[in-house]
Amino acid sequence: MRAEERILSLLEASKERGELQSEISRKLNLSKSTVSEILSVLEEKKAVIRAEISPKSYRVWLTKYYPQPIEEVIRIGILKASEYVRVVSAGKKVGAIFRIYRNGIEAIKDLVHGVLDVAASPLITQAFFGVLMKNIKIFRAVAMNGSGVAFSVGKGFGCSEFSTMERILRKFMKAKGINESIKFFDSPEDMIAEFPNLYGIAIWEPYLSMLESVEHFDSVLGDFVCCSLAANEDFLEVNKDLFDKFLEKYDNSSPKEGIEPLAELTGFSKDLIAKSLSSYEFDVGFEEVKRDIVELRFGRIEEIFSFY
Repeated sequence: MRAEERILSLLEASKERGELQSEISRKLNLSKSTVSEILSVLEEKKAVIRAEISPKSYRVWLTKYYPQPIEEVIRIGILKASEYVRVVSAGKKVGAIFRIYRNGIEAIKDLVHGVLDVAASPLITQAFFGVLMKNIKIFRAVAMNGSGVAFSVGKGFGCSEFSTMERILRKFMKAKGINESIKFFDSPEDMIAEFPNLYGIAIWEPYLSMLESVEHFDSVLGDFVCCSLAANEDFLEVNKDLFDKFLEKYDNSSPKEGIEPLAELTGFSKDLIAKSLSSYEFDVGFEEVKRDIVELRFGRIEEIFSFY
């Protein structure tokens, strides 16, 4: 393995911690001059960030893990969902760095800590963390609907924790008179693996289109906002023009534009994503979000929304 690849691999493993430049030399048994030359090249490519932490001492991160905003760089976090076709399409047009998360809680934690600049994730999670941390703003609703229950033959429901899925599943169970426990999973893959042992799972597209014996939530409960688009306020101070450019691309994009790039990011087939898009309603404005604000109603929730 080449020295550059070894350095990148070490930094990938270090994630948000980063590595002292001197430790890179020691851990990889490379000369200081070799490490310095390689890092200089990677800095020019914006692949790494090197920050001075004391005189002649530097810490190095992969750009996607640097815990502060970076001028002219936008890092976007998404879950594995068809809903984000327009997010991915717009992000690609402004050179975004994408990160794929297992669940909304992990994504929103990185957003409030500044490791992410923008996140597309469940509205309820963003709203709660926005009120609690007061350092993110929600700018768009991504889509409505696009999820439901797939039924099996076991006991209890599988669901993602503190998410739109949990909130809507509880309403669904009440509407249908179903009395089952809920078991939480860290990822949709973990939930599907346990599917045969459960009564059902609450899951989103395109996973829902991969399963049989399903019932869409909106067919029982009507329309509901699933996910929203939020940005870290420190990022906005540094990159307001870049974010405005991203929003412009987002507002003018169509779901079909994002099928191919989303397939490349997530590993889903283009046909599966295209098939699942009919489950969503992408024309969502602030009026639709207001219904959920009224229902959620905690803290100063109105202050975290910035639709313009």
